[in-house]
Parts: sequence; structure tokens; C-alpha cells
Amino acid sequence: MSFTLYQLEWILRLVVAAICGGMVGFERKVRLKTAGIRTHMLVAVGSALFMLISKYGFFDVAGHSSIGLDPSRIAAGVVTGIGFIGAGAIMTRNNQIDGLTTAAGLWATAAIGLAIGADMYVIGIAGTGCILITQVIVRRIRALKRYPNRSLLRMEVTLSGQLTAMDQLPSRLKEIGGLNSQMRILKYDPESFTLAITVRLKKKVNPNGFIKQMTRFTDVQEIEVID
Repeated sequence: MSFTLYQLEWILRLVVAAICGGMVGFERKVRLKTAGIRTHMLVAVGSALFMLISKYGFFDVAGHSSIGLDPSRIAAGVVTGIGFIGAGAIMTRNNQIDGLTTAAGLWATAAIGLAIGADMYVIGIAGTGCILITQVIVRRIRALKRYPNRSLLRMEVTLSGQLTAMDQLPSRLKEIGGLNSQMRILKYDPESFTLAITVRLKKKVNPNGFIKQMTRFTDVQEIEVID
């Protein structure tokens, strides 16, 4: 095989890694997570690049008896380095840890990139399928046991005004697609207050659309989606 064909093969590996990473990232984006399609695609492509460099980037010195090469060292560095990105996705809010699944997904996406970069297409694509099954189907089974036919949205919302306005908030949320809601006071100031809100949405109500409608409330200052 000529060197040009080798390069085309390497480009194909990067494209496949990007597609697989994007599939995992799409599921995260649907769940309104910060690390979405682009983040996962970059992790997968970057990992594939590192693996390609590890395997093929030292052709010019591979034949020297005085130089020892270990192609696995760069791959090991990727496994260690991806932990920094994963740690950035994990946050603690009100004594609850969020982002563990996203962090684990980024870590696994790096493995997909490494596998495809190493010319292990079947393993990489199969790994993508396993991750998607875990993220989508397993989550859905667990959710059906607790909240059948629902879409649950957890938020921290800061509103201006007096705390008494909290009493009208459930009815306002129903008007834009919420079935029922639970609220807990997190912070209260003379001119504003922050609530932890859990809303069960009606069928076919898009969470993104629901949040956009909430932002149109004149007293809503900030919305942070937790899950």
C-alpha cells in the first residue's frame, strides 16, 4: 500500500471517530448537558490523532537500534489526560453530585477514538453502541420504574421579587407545559430568591422549549439546568 493510501486510511479513521463521538455527544445534548456533540467529537478525534501519532509517527526512527519506542505510552497518556476534562464536568450542587455520567461518557469516548485510531473499527463502533445503549436504554428503563410516561426537569431558578410570588409559580409552569412541580427554597434575599425546582413535563413538551418560555417570565433572572 502506498503512503498516499495510508494517509487516506488515517483520514477515514478520524472521520469515523468523529461520527462515533458525535453520536454519543448527541445523546448528551438531548439531555441538556454542557458537554455535547462538539465536545465528544473533539475528544474522539483528538484521541484518534494521538493513537495515529503513537503508531505511525515515528517511522523515521523506528529502525535505529539505539532508539527504543513504546507505542502504548501516548495511549496511556490520553487515558490519564482525559480525566482532567471529565473532572470539569463533575459538579456538586446542594450536596448532590452531578455530571458523573457525562464524565464517564467522555472517558469512554476517548477509548473509542483510541480504538479507531488503532485500526480497530469493529471494537470502536461496538463500543459506541454499548455507550449509547447504556446512556439511552438503561436510563429509560430506570426512569419508567419511577416516573412512567414523563420527562423530568431539574433546575435552579433565581427570581426577582418577594418570596410570596412562589405560590403562583406552579400554575405559571402548568401554563407552559408542566404537569406538576416541586420547589425548595435555596436562597432568599430582600429583592430576589432562588428555588430548586423539579418539573414533570407533559408529553411532547420539549425541555429546551419549556426553558425558553420560562426565560420570558419577567421575574426570572437566571435558570440553571441540573438534570
